Amino acid sequence: MINKVSTRIPGLNVASTQQQTKTQTQKTEKLSRVEEIKKAIENGTYKVDIENTAKAMAKSLL
Repeated sequence: MINKVSTRIPGLNVASTQQQTKTQTQKTEKLSRVEEIKKAIENGTYKVDIENTAKAMAKSLL
């Protein structure tokens, strides 16, 4: 009887799993922030930071 040969590299899957977990956490955090902003807009409490917005716009033009 022939045994199946494994092509898996020990430790490689752990790094991949850690990256997937990190990516999923970042997505969850972004969605949470989006929900916060959405609720603030709906409530009329969302405030735009005009100074930072202007700086970002100016920086993108350079």
